[in-house]
Amino acid sequence: MHRQPELPLEIADPTHTHPPSEPTIDERFEDFHAAHPWILEALELLTARWIQAGGGRIGVKALFEQLRWSSPDASNDRPFRLNNDFTSRYARLLCARHPEWASVFQLRTLRSSNAETHSELDDQNQVK
Repeated sequence: MHRQPELPLEIADPTHTHPPSEPTIDERFEDFHAAHPWILEALELLTARWIQAGGGRIGVKALFEQLRWSSPDASNDRPFRLNNDFTSRYARLLCARHPEWASVFQLRTLRSSNAETHSELDDQNQVK
């Protein structure tokens, strides 16, 4: 007679905690924005100049490149990097703070679950 091998059955220990998950893009953006609030202000200035010069649509990535090129030490000699993953969040912040700029940026649907987060402002016109 053939005997089927037994498979070990492990029952998860309810006291065992799972390792912390990696932060979401929204969480990473919020941390970055809190540490470098001047970036949004610089992007606002670049956008306003673009519009005043008669420019039409522009991508936030183009503004990022200009910011990278023109402001290597703008963070007071603290190292920083502009992460292209954050461009969509910055575009939404710019449009939320300046609704008249909605036609300047093309916004696509975000894949993250907190897509609404970065278009809400508080009474001081800051990110909620």
